[in-house]
Amino acid sequence: MAKLVALPLLALMSLLCASTPARGGDDYTAFVYAGCSQARYDPGSQYAADVDTALSSLINSAAYTAYANYTSPSTSTNLAAVHQCRSDLPAAVCGTCVKSAAAKLSSLCNAAAGAAVQLRACFVRYGNDSFLGRQDTTVLFKKCGGESAADTGVVAMRDAALGALAAASASAPTDQGSYRAGAAGYVQAMSQCVGDLGVKMCTDCVSAASSQLKAGCGYASAGEVYLGKCYARFWSNAGSGGGNGVPVGGGAAAGNGGVTGGGVGGGNNNAYAYGGFVPSPYTNHDESGKTLAIIIGLVAAVAIVIVFLSFVRRAGGVGGKS
Repeated sequence: MAKLVALPLLALMSLLCASTPARGGDDYTAFVYAGCSQARYDPGSQYAADVDTALSSLINSAAYTAYANYTSPSTSTNLAAVHQCRSDLPAAVCGTCVKSAAAKLSSLCNAAAGAAVQLRACFVRYGNDSFLGRQDTTVLFKKCGGESAADTGVVAMRDAALGALAAASASAPTDQGSYRAGAAGYVQAMSQCVGDLGVKMCTDCVSAASSQLKAGCGYASAGEVYLGKCYARFWSNAGSGGGNGVPVGGGAAAGNGGVTGGGVGGGNNNAYAYGGFVPSPYTNHDESGKTLAIIIGLVAAVAIVIVFLSFVRRAGGVGGKS
């Protein structure tokens, strides 16, 4: 009897383990936002071939460098592409992240003339709108969480940590995207620019990102904002403000013609345009799928238990008759 009972219990445990996301570390390929231009290219065209070549080139480059850009030799398409990884991470992580980002672009933005995707550890973009080397402080995604009611100490430490990031970016080398991390008290922060920006533009971008967090996150103990060419994040190590640099909580998504936009400040609903792109927050992209997987797993486990109990009942009936 023990072996028969173990089957549905093991099945239930396996389904729950497979459905529940891992915790305790930063998922470097977690989805943050993506955007696709409305303009499209024809399959089999020179533009399609250039997109494939550009993404393949970025995937190859990511195996040994945190930043690379590609420009098509074809004057008929003027296609450019770029990838940027967190330069504090190993090359293997960068390579995996960029490969995952390219796959998401292919699935989410199939045949789009321009597209961008931000994962937790990398950013990939392509298009023919001459974006390389140009400043872009458009807000694409912003999230605040881990509210710490009226804790002015956290606010002061947050402002100091973010201010230090902007100051550090001013003296950072332009290669590797000017990744910086720092802390003030028990609040930590990080920022990075895309590697095609010069020092002055990177400093201005990080300053703009820091201002967005200071103005929009109130007393939140964690927050992140992604602009067109840089991002900044902060989190508190006190209490449950966020672990391993992963801010918790966040705002609701806002509908914009059927496309979701980033929630801001935990309550304000805003959708941000991005040169024809509309970002979609990872909280609404990934969690619904995880929830569905858990529900399916539970339903399947219940069905197994019902079948097992029915078998036991029949076996008991046969034994009683004999």
